[in-house]
Amino acid sequence: MKFIDSPHSQLLARAMDTYTLRQRVTAANIANADTPGYSKRSVTFEDELQRVQESGGADKMKNVTPKIVESGEDVVLEDELLEMSDTQIRVHLVTRSIRHNFDMLRNGITGINR
Repeated sequence: MKFIDSPHSQLLARAMDTYTLRQRVTAANIANADTPGYSKRSVTFEDELQRVQESGGADKMKNVTPKIVESGEDVVLEDELLEMSDTQIRVHLVTRSIRHNFDMLRNGITGINR
């Protein structure tokens, strides 16, 4: 059985990559808020992940990839700052989950609970 490269850890890694991309896209939106002709871009991931999960395809979840979507809307600075905060919270949650996963693995190997 794979412990380090489990489907759970692969999904967490994919989520972390997605949130890194989302932070870059949001930063680009903020940087170009006053640029004429620039339209807001966003990263979609969670909806597709939810759809695959509901269809019973847990093994297909690792194939879900983030997509950058151009909305055609103007950038609203307040919305982008909220998006950045939301993404940072998600990064924190994924980081905690990864840490917990490896703490459990270490505890199982060493028998020492820290």
